[in-house]
Amino acid sequence: MPLTTSQFRGDFELGAGTGVPPLDSPPLAAAVLMAHAAFAQPERQIAVFDAIADAWLEVDEPGQRAASLRRQLPWFRDTPAPSSDWKTPQAVWDAFWGVVDADPAAAPGDAPKDQALDFTGRVVAIGRHYDAELLMRCERAHFLHEDVRKLLGQPEVRMTTDDLRNWPKDSLGSNLLDMLTAKGYDLEVINPDDVMLPPVFAAQNRTNRRILQLHDVWHLFAGFGFTAQGEVAISGFQLAQFGQNYSTRFLATTTAMMGLRPLVDIDQFIALIAEGWRHGRRAPPLMSVEWHKLLGRSIADLRAEMHVAPFKSRTPELLNF
Repeated sequence: MPLTTSQFRGDFELGAGTGVPPLDSPPLAAAVLMAHAAFAQPERQIAVFDAIADAWLEVDEPGQRAASLRRQLPWFRDTPAPSSDWKTPQAVWDAFWGVVDADPAAAPGDAPKDQALDFTGRVVAIGRHYDAELLMRCERAHFLHEDVRKLLGQPEVRMTTDDLRNWPKDSLGSNLLDMLTAKGYDLEVINPDDVMLPPVFAAQNRTNRRILQLHDVWHLFAGFGFTAQGEVAISGFQLAQFGQNYSTRFLATTTAMMGLRPLVDIDQFIALIAEGWRHGRRAPPLMSVEWHKLLGRSIADLRAEMHVAPFKSRTPELLNF
């Protein structure tokens, strides 16, 4: 049976549309705000996730988190803007609830590889219902990151598994190849040509293809484990780095899922997202780094050169499905 009633869905969608959720449950408010950044106002993603990070990492008293969110998000205090005729397509919400209400056994993490890929595919599929307006809002969100503009000015280089061979022991290339071989992974989780949008959405096309190449590189370089915990945290990191809508979508969906089920401490789950987000905000821009030229370098040397410490969470391991 679905966990969400029509009344709950209606209230959630209304709050996500306006960006002003009820604050009687701060974790639910965080999920609604993430959905606002994913499906309504992607250009507000930095403000939303900065506010969530402050509320869950800087506020010791959970009862004060609602006040922290209200204080940091200016549209809570401003006179409401005139309503727009545009609304998030209902098909987007229907696909979102289809994932939220699904059996959590198919959620990402330590589950078998095919289950994790199935979950990824279902989150990706929500985006197939985006209309031109929502896609354009996602496009503009990428340009909040100057590094995306730099990336678009570079020639596109797509690494292959063969490019990872024959590098010195303990280099980025050899470590990445060893990890992929041991786990049975591919350099790209899905075919990058399957995520193409019309050419007008140049930033989304380029960054979507790019992160399929770099996701596992960043796992190793930035110190995110190949666990459910690591996948949640790196999603916050990726979002902070270049405004990826898939990451916003993933985080909104999983936060709603975990908030509706007694599987984890939801406040610790949101804190984990916030930690990954902060790590990404504090790291230098990494999308335009020419990683294919650095495969022979050690990860330790690259971290020192770029001033990036490995990710370390203060939250316990939460996600052992």
